[in-house]
Amino acid sequence: MRTRPLPAAAAAAWVHQGPRRPGRQSRRVGWLLLGLGGVLAGAAEPAAESAADSATATHGQARLIKVVDGASEKLTTFAVDGQGKVLAGVGGPRPSIRVYDTGGARVDDWNLPIQPEAVNVGPKGDVFVAGQGKLLKLEARGVIKLESQSPNMPHAAAAAVDIHKRMLGHLEKTLAKRIEGEIKTYKKRLVELERKLADVDESLFRLDQRELEGPAEDEAEEIESERTKLQKRRATLARLQEKVEYNILNPPSQRRAAAAKGGKGQPQPVEPVADVEQLIAAQMKIASISASQDEVFFACSSSTGSGFDVWRTDYQFARAKKIGEGLRGCCGQLDVQANDNGIYVAENTRHRVRAFTRDGGPVLEFGSRERDAAAGFGGCCNPMNVAFGDDGSVYTAESGSGRIKRFSERGEFMELVGQVELVPGCKKVSIAVSPRGDQVYMLDITRGHIIVMTREAAGAASIETESSALAVKTPAD
Repeated sequence: MRTRPLPAAAAAAWVHQGPRRPGRQSRRVGWLLLGLGGVLAGAAEPAAESAADSATATHGQARLIKVVDGASEKLTTFAVDGQGKVLAGVGGPRPSIRVYDTGGARVDDWNLPIQPEAVNVGPKGDVFVAGQGKLLKLEARGVIKLESQSPNMPHAAAAAVDIHKRMLGHLEKTLAKRIEGEIKTYKKRLVELERKLADVDESLFRLDQRELEGPAEDEAEEIESERTKLQKRRATLARLQEKVEYNILNPPSQRRAAAAKGGKGQPQPVEPVADVEQLIAAQMKIASISASQDEVFFACSSSTGSGFDVWRTDYQFARAKKIGEGLRGCCGQLDVQANDNGIYVAENTRHRVRAFTRDGGPVLEFGSRERDAAAGFGGCCNPMNVAFGDDGSVYTAESGSGRIKRFSERGEFMELVGQVELVPGCKKVSIAVSPRGDQVYMLDITRGHIIVMTREAAGAASIETESSALAVKTPAD
């Protein structure tokens, strides 16, 4: 892999510049230097090969934190706070955050007014929870300090109505094409039936001619027997002709659509169409939430089309602004994580991690679709999730393979953290890192538990690579 420039379309997309804010100059300078470093590196020569042809895991699976108590509950999300406590979001009849100490013992339960879809801990210790179109800010002991409607909600309702209309329009067009195809098929069949009827009538006519010629007695019996068979065949063909003609005037798909409508009004598509309430629920779902020193970022379904939007608010969930749109995620998942270096996005369908400024300006991207390369990502949609180490390094998680990797904030591959056994499939695999990096956690959403990996349990897992040269791109390359 070689260093490549960020495509012009990607650099132009997802940028909504906002006013400069006090106290942000050092961060912008840092990003500027980071981009300048990419220019110099790209101008010099292609990226050098990694020091090793294989990456040995630094952590191994040590234990599990069992979270769910029954089939009615679901582990949906989790985070780790500054003391190393695990905060697990549980959906079900009694939605809550369950708190586990560093040893995995359950020490507290925080009841929630919403089903938790995303949870994270800010650098000041505030706990942010998102779900069902609402944002919550909790203090360290789980007391709700602030509850607010998610700023994407008004857009979500309007988008849901628009999506509903577009779905109906699409299905109506599909139905019209289906009806047109049925009519065409029945007309073709009608021509065949008319030809067969004409052949039968011709045969009957010839029998009549033979009968007029005064045939012998045994031949007359044969003619009568043949006439009986032909008349039966003609009656059958006539019934089929009648049915085909009826189907041309009233195609089956149209009749089924009318029946689904109760026989009243215009025919409707027979495929199930989600109602507006279901679509609003899907639109207002929040895929991820994160925070920097004084701002909150979250990802949700796009209000203008497919993909995801990213929003930014302050710690009071005010001054909301959509800073990006059109990011691509699979299975309703797009992980956006923020720290004082900026915003990192696991754009899983494109097998890369992208970094942006707080205003949505693209800074760099790294990763590619390579199963065997240390710096690449395998499967259909990876990396699925990201997290940060205390040193600003970026951890990535892959569903299916269960791999966790560590990159520098610049996107350079550093090490394979570990690999766990997961049920195959495209799904959320949230990860978190303990304050000192000695423990790494991964969500197993299918089995309802959290996997704990430690340095002490490190095994011999490795990634054999064909080439581990890096693919790091910056807008300036």
